[in-house]
Amino acid sequence: MPRDAAPLSRQAAAKQRRWRLVIGTMGLLLVLAMAGVAWLQARQYEALNGTRRYQDDYLVWSLFQFETEYLKLRLALEQAAGPSVAVDPDQVAQRYEIFVSRLNLVESEHAAQVLARHPDYQRTVARTQDFVRWADALPLNGALIREHPERLPEVIARMEPLADPIRELSLTSTHHVAESVTHRNEIIRSQSRVSLGLTAALSAMTLLFAAVIYRQFRGLERYGDKQKALAARLNEAQREADAANRAKTVFLANMSHELRTPLQGLLGMLGLIKEAPLTAAQQEQHKAANDCARHLLAVLGDILDVTRMEAGGLSIAPEPLQPGALMRELEALSRPQAAAKRLALHFGIDDDVPGWVLADPTRLRQILLNLLSNALKFCDRGQVGCQMRRGVGALGEDLLLVEVSDTGPGIDAETQARLFQRFSQGDASTSRRHGGAGLGLEISRRLARAMGGDIHVASAPGQGARFTLTMPLRAGADLPLGRPASVASPASTAMNAMNAADATTATAAASQDKAGLAAAAVPPVTGLRVLVSEDNPTNRIVIEAMLERLGHHATLCENGLQALHALRQHPFDVVLMDLHTPQMDGFEATRLMRELPAPRGSLPIVAFSADAFEESRQRADEAGISAFLAKPVELETLRACLQAMASQTIRPEAA
Repeated sequence: MPRDAAPLSRQAAAKQRRWRLVIGTMGLLLVLAMAGVAWLQARQYEALNGTRRYQDDYLVWSLFQFETEYLKLRLALEQAAGPSVAVDPDQVAQRYEIFVSRLNLVESEHAAQVLARHPDYQRTVARTQDFVRWADALPLNGALIREHPERLPEVIARMEPLADPIRELSLTSTHHVAESVTHRNEIIRSQSRVSLGLTAALSAMTLLFAAVIYRQFRGLERYGDKQKALAARLNEAQREADAANRAKTVFLANMSHELRTPLQGLLGMLGLIKEAPLTAAQQEQHKAANDCARHLLAVLGDILDVTRMEAGGLSIAPEPLQPGALMRELEALSRPQAAAKRLALHFGIDDDVPGWVLADPTRLRQILLNLLSNALKFCDRGQVGCQMRRGVGALGEDLLLVEVSDTGPGIDAETQARLFQRFSQGDASTSRRHGGAGLGLEISRRLARAMGGDIHVASAPGQGARFTLTMPLRAGADLPLGRPASVASPASTAMNAMNAADATTATAAASQDKAGLAAAAVPPVTGLRVLVSEDNPTNRIVIEAMLERLGHHATLCENGLQALHALRQHPFDVVLMDLHTPQMDGFEATRLMRELPAPRGSLPIVAFSADAFEESRQRADEAGISAFLAKPVELETLRACLQAMASQTIRPEAA
């Protein structure tokens, strides 16, 4: 078990105990809440039952009082009418008023609702109201009783018929209230049972819900533990993948070094042989060997470009550039191949294209050179065109469009569907006329998309092909004409020129190099004292011969340590430093050279390496490299670089 597994297990157990406590507490609180709800409902029903019972009891009492007051009034009238008992007439009148007030109680809303279905109630109330209206009309008061006692028998006679109905009404209300109470109690008991059942069901459901929640939390905890374990495995896999990626990068760097190193010797020797007098047959053989070497270098560059893209090493560095200068450069590079096949070339720029745009010149040049190279390769007659214009995107944004068209055989729909796939070629047959690794268009589309654009193709068999590069149009700042914005000095011109890794980019770089040097107006320089650190014997022979051909003096070392000792003992103008050498590599040697006192510590140091990866370039910059030459380096490229370095070199005095 990993060292951190036990703490994680203890943390998971503690979290589980906390969740159990929380869920148990929630369940207990819910049960108590439901019990409280049930108790409140019981109390509410009890209170409702008490209120209704009070109202019914009040109704029974009111009817009983009504009957009692009737009997009292009748007795008082009989006593006032008889000669035997002396009665106060005012008390008799007061008794009448009390009787009338009791009638108002009988006529109440509750009494009307309870006794409305009994005809005796309505009839008795109506007859009593008639008697009251008749008595009020006498009027039945103390004065009438004192002054006209002879009217009292008539009053008693009118009251006599009310005795039985009032007694029956009292009995009816009593029976009705008893029945209502019994029925209401039954309803209340039934509702209470239902309420208690609902409360019990709610409590059970709450407990069930709590159990479900607990189970869910347990499941989530287990899922979380699995996710943690998976995350740990993924982190470990990520570390292994990073280690594998680093190993792959180191392997590719080594492979690049191992492949480019012999290519340096091959192309260097071919370049030297070219300067020698050759027969026509030898020139033909030299051209075939040189073409094969360049093709091998281009394939190697494409494979390394794809690998860099997959490893995330693709970087885009926009800067102001002149579209017109770029198009003139592309035309100059394409013209020899077009002339060899007798193809017409047409390059143009629409008037609405800005004079300066922001783009990565190296990547843009690489894309367009690849598209032009394909057009010139597959087109056997007619013309090849390259037109730059301004466009508008689907969202109204400004676009820079570059169309590369040809009058070649065209491309069918099936081939177009796989045209930008890796190792896919327009002619995939075993008898195809044109070579290539099938990586150029994939690399070009990746570069275009990295710059925020894309590449589209429109073609049909027999109608040629048109490849359109689209990218966001960002107008650059207005800069002085005659000098590219990225060129601050001849040294930086050479530095930018040497960043190309494949054959076509190297050719374009050399062309740019010459243009930059011409603009800087630097006269040809010879006789430079060049210190060379190179571990490959063949390449030492090649670079020495190239430097002698250019009129410079070479001092050769096998590694960075020997080069450092040589620089400490002798004065030099330029250092060519191989980055991967035994005993001491070029990175460490450069750092130690920069620590030397001036002027030795400030000499131009040019990286001369077969490792063209971006990571190595960054390490070289950090070590203090002045420029970067990616092997293989041709004679003209080396001449341009040394020419640029010479403009900054101040020859130190002999030590």
